[in-house]
Parts: sequence; C-alpha cells; structure tokens
Amino acid sequence: MAFNATVVTTSQWAAKPPHNAQFELTIPRYVLVHHTASQNPPRDPSRRTKDGAMVYARSIQNDHFRRGWSDSGHNFLNTTGGFVLEGRTGTVDAIRRGNCVRSAHAAQDPGKLPKGNESPGIENEGNFMSFPMGDTQWASLVILCAELCRALDVHPSNIRGHREFRSTNCPGDWLFGQLPRLRQEAATKMGIEISPAEAFGTGTGHELAMGDFGPQVMTLQMRLLGSGFSPGAIDGIFGENTRAAVIAFQREHNLKSPGRIDSSTRRALGL
Repeated sequence: MAFNATVVTTSQWAAKPPHNAQFELTIPRYVLVHHTASQNPPRDPSRRTKDGAMVYARSIQNDHFRRGWSDSGHNFLNTTGGFVLEGRTGTVDAIRRGNCVRSAHAAQDPGKLPKGNESPGIENEGNFMSFPMGDTQWASLVILCAELCRALDVHPSNIRGHREFRSTNCPGDWLFGQLPRLRQEAATKMGIEISPAEAFGTGTGHELAMGDFGPQVMTLQMRLLGSGFSPGAIDGIFGENTRAAVIAFQREHNLKSPGRIDSSTRRALGL
C-alpha cells in the first residue's frame, strides 16, 4: 500500500554514501520505537528546525560510522520539530515496495524478541525516561507509525519499544509507557478499531496460528515448555516446532482446533 508520510530523504539531508553498496531487503514484523537519549528542549540538538534536523541527522550518521556501522543504524529520525528524516539509505524506497532494509538499531538479547533489525526503527530525538514528548513531535510519530503499519501490513499492536528486543532503557520509561496510546492513535489514523488488549500489546485480534509472531507467541512458547511440550527456540515466532508442540498439548487435553490457539486452548494453557 502507499506510504504517504512526509520524509526528508537521505539525498535531501546530504547523507554520506553508505559503506555497504546495497542493504538486504527484509519483511518487517514490527515498528520499533527508540529515543536518541539526547538533550530535550530547549537544548535539543535540532533546535526544532528543519535545518537543525538535517544537521543532527548528519551528526548521527557520522557517529554510527565511528561505531563501525555501514550507515545510520535506524530507519527514521523523528525530531522535536516534527520533522521526519530517512535514516538508513534506501529505507523509503523499500517501504514503498512493502519491505524494509536491514538495519542496526535492535540486535536481539537472550529472552527478548527477535528480528528487530528486519523492521523499521524510529529514533525520536530526546531523552524520554521522564520527560514527556511535545505535541508536535508526538503528532509526527503517530502519523509515521500509522503510515508504516499501513504500508507494511503490520498490525498496530506490533508497534514495540526497543527494550522488548534488547536489555536497554530505550525508548525511555515515559515513552515506553505511552505505547498503548501510540498504538490506539495510530489505529485511529488508519481508520481501524483495536481492542484494549491490542492497544496494550497483549492481544492479536485473532487465534494464534502458524506465521504469527510477537510477545504473545513467546509467552505461548514458554507455557508449552513449562507444560512439558518443547516448541523449539523461544523466539516469538509460531513455526513448525511450535505448531507440533501445540498439537501434542491439545491431544493430551482432548482439545479441538489442532495447531491453533483458540479460546479453549488458551484457557488450558493459562494464557
């Protein structure tokens, strides 16, 4: 679907060429929210201007080069002035084709969600441990999330925070606590309704089955393992091994819907 967010592209903010000639195209599962942990207004690096945003984007890219990365690690930068800038080169073109480019913003830690670097990561200028985001920046974040979910067919319940993928304070306690509001407002922008459980990131809106992913699947996998049925890797991905474990559990408990997590199987597993 179309991607209609207003984005300052890498060519427009004069990004340096990436060290890697071409980044791998990926199939996104999430939209990830970060913070830059930089100073907040009135000392914000971009000073809430478009020119300042472009200078800040160049500064971040240079810092990421110094870390040994091939390019900016994130896919988008959302500044305090509400300006959205492309991060990793090729991101916008990939999004318009329904893909993303492999990036470097969310490596997986043990026990955390996988495949963060296959999904678009949004850096939000500022430190949001306790500082609340301003209205202008919040509005641009909502629009960007809605457009990414629409273009990539990602459900708003899978707008996630960096700390769900890695042991980190990012995106800050305040911003992480605002994710239910962000999911709800993004869904409203998309013209769809989501349940309270989906807004809080604990529901999928349908029975879990092959191909699903996310924290709900990871919880399912841990419950299966605790019940003596190995789902394979605890990776939050409903694959063949998880399906086989579900079927074995259902057979032992005389449950229907083989391989799918319907309401009766949820109750039996305590989900």
